[in-house]
Amino acid sequence: MTDVTIGQPVRRSEDERFLTGRGRYIDDINLEGQARAVVLRSVYAHARIKNIDASGALA
Repeated sequence: MTDVTIGQPVRRSEDERFLTGRGRYIDDINLEGQARAVVLRSVYAHARIKNIDASGALA
């Protein structure tokens, strides 16, 4: 039990790619017809939403 790895650095094969800015993240992938979602929070506590203008999102 002389091989102690807890707390030791681990070199991964993808390290250089990400550290040099050449890594590809899931947010970098764009698919045809994909949709995006955004969560908006009201600035008014306990307010009731009467309507939402989604015309910009539907365009």
